Amino acid sequence: MQTNLDFVSIQVLDMKKSEVFYSEVIGFKKGVTPNSHAVVFETGSGSIFAIRTPLVDLEKIENRGVGISLWFRVPDADVLYEKLLKNEGPIVQPINDGPFGRVFTFKDPNGYAITIHGEK
Repeated sequence: MQTNLDFVSIQVLDMKKSEVFYSEVIGFKKGVTPNSHAVVFETGSGSIFAIRTPLVDLEKIENRGVGISLWFRVPDADVLYEKLLKNEGPIVQPINDGPFGRVFTFKDPNGYAITIHGEK
C-alpha cells in the first residue's frame, strides 16, 4: 500500500483577498470547489491546494502554520520574487540557490510562510 498526498488546505481570514492573492499573484488556476467554505486551486500535480474559512479563531493565533512547510514550484522563482518585492511582501528568506533550484520564502496575506522554488 502506498500513501499519496491528496489535499492541503489553509484557513484564511479573508477568503476573497486570499483567492485573489493565490490566483493573480502566485498564479494558481481556480478549480472546481464543491464546498462553499473553500476555494480549490489546480496544482497540476494531482494533489489539491485550497483555502478555506477558519475552523478556529485565527485572530488568536499569533504564528500561523509554525512547524509546517508549504513549498510551491514555479517556472521562474526570480520573476515571482521580484513581483512579491514590488507589490506584496514580506520576504522571510531572500532568494538564493538551493537544492531544488532558486528558492525563497515569503509570508502570505494570512501570515503563513510559503516557500517558492523555481524550475530554473
